[in-house]
Amino acid sequence: MTTPGGSAQQASSLSRACPTKAASLLGNMTTYYLLRRGPGDAPAGGAPLGRLNVPVSAAAQALWPRVKEELLALGVQRVLTSQLARARDHARDLGIPCRVLPDLAEQAFGAWDGVPWAQIQGAEEFFKDPVRTAPPGGGESFAHCAERAREAIRGTWDGGGPTLVLAHGGILRGILAHFLGLPLDRALDLAWQPFGLSRLEIYHPQRAVLAFHNRPLPSPAGSVIL
Repeated sequence: MTTPGGSAQQASSLSRACPTKAASLLGNMTTYYLLRRGPGDAPAGGAPLGRLNVPVSAAAQALWPRVKEELLALGVQRVLTSQLARARDHARDLGIPCRVLPDLAEQAFGAWDGVPWAQIQGAEEFFKDPVRTAPPGGGESFAHCAERAREAIRGTWDGGGPTLVLAHGGILRGILAHFLGLPLDRALDLAWQPFGLSRLEIYHPQRAVLAFHNRPLPSPAGSVIL
């Protein structure tokens, strides 16, 4: 896509050095904040929670008031979230317009949901190709997860103001892969801790600038999120 003033690529590369110039190329910029849900009580070594409707941990609940305060200070006007309690409950607690989108639910791991990774048997093919291989028992591939994440937010950046997507690691990686043009296998390489916050500056339905990634909330004392 090109405009009289330049291309989408030119706008995104200009955005850090000159946001005003970038906006003049492609119109207004929309800000999306991407927050991974809070930590849960997972077994030692971790386990895929997938579609299990479990709450966040007591430690996450204790941190939430400070996380909430920082999120609201960013000026977000609405929140998009999944129907799973570990994301939805905190999204609704923000007190701003909240839209629950079932397609923002975490990647389904089928028979492996809740099973510690160290105990899962027969996962060799999955680990050889985690993008295209679906776990047994109704699981889905990461490729499918990323596709429905992209479809879930299609068009939501049109006139909605600064938006928070409070969702899950697989979903958020899929969204970043779409806007940044990352191959899905490299999107899986992105570290994203619970209550880790990223900021996307969207100039075009298929292109955005990643202003920062995986900043921990609550912020360390004395630091400021810009």
